[in-house]
Amino acid sequence: MFQKNPSFFIKILQDPRILEKIVGGSFKKATSLHKKFNYDMFMALPGVPMICSFEKIMQDFTIEENNKVIRGPDGRLVWRTSPDGAHTRHGFMQSPEDWEKYMEFDADHRGNYALVKSTVKACKEMSICPFFFLFGSGFFEELCGMFGFETLFKLLIKDKNFIKKAVKEMSEYTISVGEKIIEEGGEYVYMSNDLGLKGTSIISPRMFRELFKPSIKKFCNKIHNCGGKVLMHSCGYVMNLLPDFVEMGIDALHPIEKAAGNDIVDIKKKYGKDLTLIGNVPIPLLSHGTPEEVTEYVKYLLENVSKEGGHIFSSSHSITKWCKLENFLAYSKAVNDFGTYPIKIS
Repeated sequence: MFQKNPSFFIKILQDPRILEKIVGGSFKKATSLHKKFNYDMFMALPGVPMICSFEKIMQDFTIEENNKVIRGPDGRLVWRTSPDGAHTRHGFMQSPEDWEKYMEFDADHRGNYALVKSTVKACKEMSICPFFFLFGSGFFEELCGMFGFETLFKLLIKDKNFIKKAVKEMSEYTISVGEKIIEEGGEYVYMSNDLGLKGTSIISPRMFRELFKPSIKKFCNKIHNCGGKVLMHSCGYVMNLLPDFVEMGIDALHPIEKAAGNDIVDIKKKYGKDLTLIGNVPIPLLSHGTPEEVTEYVKYLLENVSKEGGHIFSSSHSITKWCKLENFLAYSKAVNDFGTYPIKIS
């Protein structure tokens, strides 16, 4: 659609009725699915991020294999989607010069937040809380996607001035769009910012504090001043970054991945007054355990983390097709059976 008429496509992104169909159909259908499992929260798109020159990208990049492969100007592989849904990402950009050529942040374009009002309305009718994914607010993860890991890590070492410039431009964009989301009726803004591996962070805490922490703190302050809250996703090991998350003003943290080495009970004791914790039901348990083991782990979390509040049940990562349906149903049933306050585990 972009390639046929990019200018027209940019215009229709301002129409909530058309945009809703493009990004995945009716929000009422999506929220009703969540409601069947008695979920309390629903992650939604506020719109389509207006962050680049679509015309230049469509001139320089080509799509192959029924939209599964994207190649760059020189024919290099940029993106591949496998039959299982995994993504091979090599980065759309390879240099600061590419950034100058392709990136055009347009925070005022209505397409950024066109879906907020309709989503809030649909969720209110079903007594479910929407939180809006705001592209760019985590900075690090988005830059990984734009440049690919190899190129980005070289820039982190060799060209910190460019990284600071890029983060500044993204910060100005995300603050403006975040404010508009709240003006349109949204209360909760969600940032995805994967910073962890198993047992360690992807970049050092020192580098995170130098290049990313100040801008995230500024973003959180702006959202708080508007009356909103900030939820952050950061899978992998985050234990050594938790004090920074608190200082930045993050209100809730997802998904507290156990398999990466995070101890949610310890986190609750140390940071429970400052952070709402979301998640921790292990994907390996849902994939390879038994319904009985899943039920016991849910009861463990209820007793040791949820009892005094400040914990929202969720899995420790995305629910994959390898998770056993009987385990997922046991997880959902256990939360509903034992998760009513005051919590008493028999």
